[in-house]
Amino acid sequence: MIQRLILKTPPIRTAVGGAVEVRALTWRRDWQNLLWSLKSFYHFAGVDFPLFIHDGGLAPGQAERLLEHFPTARIVSTAEADEQVTARLRSVKAERCIDWRARNPVTRKLFDFYAMSDADYVVSIDSDIVFFGRPDLLIPGDAPPLRNRYNKDQAYYYSAPLDALEASCGVRPVPLINSGLSLIRPRTIDFQSIERWLENESLFADGWCFEQTLHALCSTKAGVELLPDTYLVGGGGGITPDRVCTHYPGEFRHLLYEEGMRHLIDTGFLRVLRNARSA
Repeated sequence: MIQRLILKTPPIRTAVGGAVEVRALTWRRDWQNLLWSLKSFYHFAGVDFPLFIHDGGLAPGQAERLLEHFPTARIVSTAEADEQVTARLRSVKAERCIDWRARNPVTRKLFDFYAMSDADYVVSIDSDIVFFGRPDLLIPGDAPPLRNRYNKDQAYYYSAPLDALEASCGVRPVPLINSGLSLIRPRTIDFQSIERWLENESLFADGWCFEQTLHALCSTKAGVELLPDTYLVGGGGGITPDRVCTHYPGEFRHLLYEEGMRHLIDTGFLRVLRNARSA
């Protein structure tokens, strides 16, 4: 019941081009949650960054419902992404990347977002995140960040130990990177390096952590920093006044509704969105 309340809010129009993009991957069970993620982001950020929503398994009609709420967004179909990303990876002789992308749909957050972007920065937002304040660290300003920025995870979730990754890949990734929320310079996602790292398949057998581990390797090599705890992964302790957002993955998912969305409702977020239509 809480989840569906977002469907009664008015559409948000975003820009059709710009130096900073927002990209999200969603599917049939999460598309309504994504509306909460995106509408709370755009509301509190006060930006109109162009929006790209990648189809990760939407049911018929759901892409159209998403466009009702973001009429100037681009829905990136699986067919379009398959054609363009495969061609881009093949152009840099990244055949292993093509194979791993086909095996694991979550890797579209790694390969597709950055292979298909010409922007200076991409803000990547998962469907299980809600915002409560202005995410200044995700909004490049007059002094754009030179490092990629990620949520700080609440435990170690890479596909192999740090020592093994360093020995095989030549990079010791910064621990605790969570790729659910990030600000990335697309050129730092180095497909040729990923291709070399994938020679050791045993390091990436954990499909759940595969994409996140490669993010950590690429961004450690290029320069990375973790967002502060006001950009929280977890939940359950209530929403503090300084909280910018909360990411509710896995075991915390029920708190997305019970804590995150409930807090937005109790603090008038939906009312403000509805009033914007008549303003």
